[in-house]
Amino acid sequence: MSKLIRFGRRYFAAAAGAAYAFTLGLRNARHRSLLQQIATHFGHDDYPDRALPGVAADAVTSWSTDVALPEPEGRDGNVSLLELLVLARIVRERRPASLFEIGTFDGRTTLALAANAPNDAVVYTLDLPAGTPTELSIVESERQYVEKAASGARLRGYPAALGKVRQLYGDSATFDFAPYAAQFVFVDASHAYEYVLKDSESALRLVGDTRGVILWHDYGAWDGVTRALDELYMRDPRFKDLHVISGTTLAILEH
Repeated sequence: MSKLIRFGRRYFAAAAGAAYAFTLGLRNARHRSLLQQIATHFGHDDYPDRALPGVAADAVTSWSTDVALPEPEGRDGNVSLLELLVLARIVRERRPASLFEIGTFDGRTTLALAANAPNDAVVYTLDLPAGTPTELSIVESERQYVEKAASGARLRGYPAALGKVRQLYGDSATFDFAPYAAQFVFVDASHAYEYVLKDSESALRLVGDTRGVILWHDYGAWDGVTRALDELYMRDPRFKDLHVISGTTLAILEH
C-alpha cells in the first residue's frame, strides 16, 4: 500500500507540474526546454532535414579516456552531461596548449575544459557583459542567458582550474581575435543565424593553419545554429567535414 501511495503522490505532483509547465509556465525557458525533451522522447524532430552527417561519440574520442567533471549537474543553458563528457575527452586526448570558448555563461563548460587541459594550457573564454548592446540581432529568448548576475559564476570555487582561465569580455561580432590562437575552439554564444556565421569565421581564424578542432553547441536545438551550420556545410568547402556527434547537439570540425 505504501508503494501505491508514494506512486500516487508522485503522479499527482508530476501531473500538476506538467499542467503548469505547459500553460502559464511556458514563459520559463526551462519549461520550454522540458517540452522539447518530451516531444523528442516521443519521436518529434524539429529539424528533420538537417544536413550534417552523424558521427558516433566513440569515433571522435575514446570511451576509455579518464576525465574530470567538477560540475556534472547542469542547468538550463548548459551542455548536457554527455556533451560535457565528450568535450572533456577531446581536450584530454588532444592536449591543446590554447583553448578558446566563445560564450562563457556560468562557466560550467569552461571549468571542464580547464580541468582536462594540460597543466600549462590557457583557456580563454569570451562573454558578453550584461546590459551591453550587440552589434547583430540576437534571439529574444536567449536574453536570459546574457542578463545574468555574473559571467563564469561556477569558476569561483575552483582556484586550480581558474588559474588556467583568462576571462575576456565583449561582443563576439566585434571582438578582436587577432592576438589569440587556439588548437581547440568551442562556439556556444548567441544562437542567432548571423552570429553563428560570424563566430564560425572567428573560430577558423583562431585555429589558423595549425591542427585543431572546433565544436559548436545546440545544432538541431536552435534554428539559427542549425541553419547556419547546414549552410556552411553545403556551400563552404572549409566546412565540408562538419559532423554532428550522435546523441548530442555538438557539431565538430577537425581542422
